[in-house]
Amino acid sequence: MRWKYLFAVALALFLPQAQAAEIAGQNTTLPSRERPVDVTYFRAPGDALRPSVLLLHGAGGFESRIANYHRYASALADAGMDAYLVYYYSPSDEARLTTDRDLFASRFLAWTRLVSDLAADIRKRPDASGKIGLVGFSNGGTLSGGTAALDPAISAAVIYYGAVPFPLKTPVTRLPPLLILHGDADAIIPIDQGRKLADLAKSLKAAPELVIYPGERHGFGSRLDTANGADALARTIAFLKRELN
Repeated sequence: MRWKYLFAVALALFLPQAQAAEIAGQNTTLPSRERPVDVTYFRAPGDALRPSVLLLHGAGGFESRIANYHRYASALADAGMDAYLVYYYSPSDEARLTTDRDLFASRFLAWTRLVSDLAADIRKRPDASGKIGLVGFSNGGTLSGGTAALDPAISAAVIYYGAVPFPLKTPVTRLPPLLILHGDADAIIPIDQGRKLADLAKSLKAAPELVIYPGERHGFGSRLDTANGADALARTIAFLKRELN
């Protein structure tokens, strides 16, 4: 019935705000072989062992929509998963952002190692279950796919409007379960890239889920006050709870 649909949409739009008010992020650093990495940590309630999720930003970082990303990570924590906003740019990366068009490709492999290092450190924590998921947005989505392809310890990945991890020098031979979320009106990373990633995952028996949002453009994943943004978050939580528990 229509009233049930409207209630579900309203609830989905409301919950991220309520969750973010309950769980605040803590700024900290985690070790990697390259350098200490700044993260914002959202701890899930309770004392049980729990999985962890690393969120990877797009080309512009988190800052332009930091409140929405905090709400997003808080919702994951409220669902029982420790969440980390990972700022993977180094100071030298930041200095090259506006002048080096090859930055993403040239630093891609180093960033995959950095994310894997963070995941390895998190798995050692006494309250960690050992299961690690990745959620990446745009460039961070492509980075999530690349890291998951190289690191068998990554249990699942959610790819928001990302692409096949093209900067890798060797063919992708494995992927974990993927949830791929893409708008068919995306002019920055076209929907064909999402479909190619899903086809690659299928060829590797990785059981991808591809969700296409009609008329949606780039960046909707951080717009949690929209129906599609809220729906994508709800799908992400359900997928990660299934794959990481």
